[in-house]
Amino acid sequence: MFFSVLTFLIVLVNSEVYCPTQNDFSYGGGNLQWSGNGWTMTGSGGVHGKTAFNLLGGFVQFDIDTSGAQGGVNNNFYTSSPDRGLFPSYCDIQNNDSPTCMEMDIVENNGNCLSQVTWHTWPNHNGGCDQGGCWGQMYASGYRTMRTDFHEDGSVIATINGNRVWVNNPTPSDNAKSYIAQQTRDKGLQFHSTQWVGWVPGGNCPGGSNIDGSTFSIKNLVVYGNVVQGSEPTKCNDLEDQYYHATMTSLNNTMSWFESEAMGKKEQENYRVTHQNVRFNETFTIQKNEKMN
Repeated sequence: MFFSVLTFLIVLVNSEVYCPTQNDFSYGGGNLQWSGNGWTMTGSGGVHGKTAFNLLGGFVQFDIDTSGAQGGVNNNFYTSSPDRGLFPSYCDIQNNDSPTCMEMDIVENNGNCLSQVTWHTWPNHNGGCDQGGCWGQMYASGYRTMRTDFHEDGSVIATINGNRVWVNNPTPSDNAKSYIAQQTRDKGLQFHSTQWVGWVPGGNCPGGSNIDGSTFSIKNLVVYGNVVQGSEPTKCNDLEDQYYHATMTSLNNTMSWFESEAMGKKEQENYRVTHQNVRFNETFTIQKNEKMN
């Protein structure tokens, strides 16, 4: 038996590292099974965060497993930005029974086949990242790591296993980026994850829409930012050891790939410049003794 120290260096000023768990969400349906900072959902259901975050200069990351997901079923992870008088009630970009608000689809999957990332800014059809959204796609299946970085100017970079999903249908305008920054700063981003039938990203994927037999999992959820609305969720240091170890391992692996492999030299430099002020001013260190047999 020995003790090891697992250390992860975070490079943001005045932000916290959160790993939301069951008590940090409201939820229903989906035969949900919780595992630390993650869940498994079978059938129709959803989880909804009790916190809205400012992630400008920060990120959200999680591992997702769609191995058991069925074609024609939408399994997802996304955000909404409710008005302060509305939170924590639900809103999204579409004109349905709920109020409209900015919606950032971190990922919507067509079963175990295709992933789509979509930014919906304003609730109209006037072009740009409107209700139709600015989107990009990547064929992806099985177990993989999703990471979305929010830059201070409102630009957003989404990766799957370190490979960038290019959101260029259409490319977000400067106005869209400014709106994302303003909404994120003033209202925050509230997390949601659901499974439903009705719309899926189009592609060369099987159908069937067997939602009752469709299962997907979110694991190792990490949020790096500040609380704008709602209660402060679980911090990563407060996770049980098994979940902490798995989460920090995933996070370390992704940071290394994200910075050294997934980007070209110019993008790597831009990313480092964006964060270097934090590297020189403050380094947040998660350090925890972990007992191992």
